[in-house]
Amino acid sequence: MKQETRKQRHAAPSHLHWGRWLVLVVLLGLAGYGAVQWYHVDQQRQLTATPTTVKQTNRLIRRNAQVSREQRHSQTTALDRTAGSTNPTFTANLTQQLTAKKFSGTALVVKNDRVIYQKSFGWANVAKKQRNTPKTQYLINSLQKSMTGLLVMRAIEQGKLKMTDTLHQFYPQIKHGQQVTIRQMLNMEGGLLGDMKPDKDLGEHQIYRYAVKHVRVDTSQLNQFNYQPICYVMLAAILNQVTNQSYYHQFYQQIVTPLNLNGTSFVQLRQQNSALSLGYNGQTPGTYSDPETPAAKDVSSRLGTGNVTMSPSNVFKTVQAIVQGKRFKHAASAKTLLEPGVATPKYTGGMYHFADQGYYGHGVGNFYEDTFLVSTDGRTGVIFMSNNFYKKTMWPTWSTEKIAKATFKQVVAATTIQ
Repeated sequence: MKQETRKQRHAAPSHLHWGRWLVLVVLLGLAGYGAVQWYHVDQQRQLTATPTTVKQTNRLIRRNAQVSREQRHSQTTALDRTAGSTNPTFTANLTQQLTAKKFSGTALVVKNDRVIYQKSFGWANVAKKQRNTPKTQYLINSLQKSMTGLLVMRAIEQGKLKMTDTLHQFYPQIKHGQQVTIRQMLNMEGGLLGDMKPDKDLGEHQIYRYAVKHVRVDTSQLNQFNYQPICYVMLAAILNQVTNQSYYHQFYQQIVTPLNLNGTSFVQLRQQNSALSLGYNGQTPGTYSDPETPAAKDVSSRLGTGNVTMSPSNVFKTVQAIVQGKRFKHAASAKTLLEPGVATPKYTGGMYHFADQGYYGHGVGNFYEDTFLVSTDGRTGVIFMSNNFYKKTMWPTWSTEKIAKATFKQVVAATTIQ
């Protein structure tokens, strides 16, 4: 047998070299793919995971706001413009009423999907010489409860909740919680009591812990209406449990983005939000001598109940979507949430029944007053939003709530508006 040379003995077949390189390339590719997947999972976690501290919470809100902004399209519609020239008599009359109240804010009136009146009054920021406009944002206070109601109903549609589920199922440490249902909490009939008054700013998870520690059930008030904001903080906490997602993430992805709400934010982002008006204190509206910024601890504690800022058009688009069932898998879910047709008008799902004409919401706090009324078909509405209202000194003399209600009745009943 012919003796092999040293070179031949040590030379490996070429296909083995290629095989080794191929394995290396595959391994590197898998590692790269895994790294990319981990990155996406981590980014999603940063958007959805419930933050504990204030710093983490504010960072999560900013990230969700940015992602939502990138997903939405920017457009100006009739809901964002001053209007009223086509019905001068109605316009003059409403303007006169609001002027007499020294109204500072924006008033929007829609009939059958058409804007028939929109006018802004006064200053959003006197120091910066910025006037209120149709795109100005206001702290919406308790109007937010209707939006938390929407999120609860969506969780019910997805099978994550039932109206008959009890508070005890999620927080067994709360005494008598087995007697309180999701339905009762939505309707403020669960006997829940408790103040959300932390002595410092809190992160989202800390807010839930605070609420659970301070809430209690008064069994003597079961099935009786008693307006208690902590009901909706607890609903936000339950939503967090069943979805394993931050309330803020749910709000952006289930409401702001799909409804293309370009005039919506959270008050925690006020430093970055040039559209947000300042609230003004005083004995009467119109002096603008005492601007106020909501305390951070008050803002965070209103999770689910009153820390959203919106323009009037965004309020109308949102309550319209709720009433019409646009954000539900089944349009009938709106009726399940709002319970229309009950013998006695009531509060349900974050809104009051307004006789048989529609639904109504009202919020006051941090020197803002907000009122919405929307028809049962969602096509007609009145939105008043003010940034110069202090309930302690201005209620009821300077409130525009009654004007909003009267205007809504007039617009719903009228065949034509002149």
